[in-house]
Amino acid sequence: MAFLKRYPLILYRIWMRPLSLPILSLAVVLSLFWIIGRLGGFPESLGISGPARSPLIGLAAGIAFLAWMIVQILPRLAYVQCHPDYLLLRIGLLKLIVSYTRLRTSRSVQHGQIHSPKSQPSSRRALAVRMALKQSVAIELTSFPTAFFLLRALTHPFLFIGEQPGFLFTVDDWMSLGREVEERHSELLARKRDAGKQPRLGALS
Repeated sequence: MAFLKRYPLILYRIWMRPLSLPILSLAVVLSLFWIIGRLGGFPESLGISGPARSPLIGLAAGIAFLAWMIVQILPRLAYVQCHPDYLLLRIGLLKLIVSYTRLRTSRSVQHGQIHSPKSQPSSRRALAVRMALKQSVAIELTSFPTAFFLLRALTHPFLFIGEQPGFLFTVDDWMSLGREVEERHSELLARKRDAGKQPRLGALS
């Protein structure tokens, strides 16, 4: 089987990077607080020895470490891959198959042309600024392969092109991705045309 190139999504790399250190710091602080409390390292006069020994502190530390691991792993599991008959979008455990028959158009754009920082809510503005000049591949679809609200809930708003069905893939090798999408789409259309020209069984020659 031929090697299928993966195109990592820059969005998840830039989005996750600032979260890594704060989450790790929180996990370490909670772990130390809990361990010192369990070992009786806090003087009783401080009044925190009891809370520090609470299993909830240890649980919170474990959750923080798990969140840090997700932040580390997710960018590595967020990519686009062109298969012969479909486009694969993977984000963590989510695997979405998009048939090329759904593809309407594809074009290269800057991320900021679709998601202008000025139009973003304050919670997303900083990320929009960092993404604004990144070159992307905008793919318009006839329809999404699954419910749009579900896709939005499991991904990020910057992965979409707006109100109409479609995706915005911001990758390092955007020229290669755009070219491969067009080639795969053209190959699929050519195969369909050739299949339509085949004589039906029993047809007179």
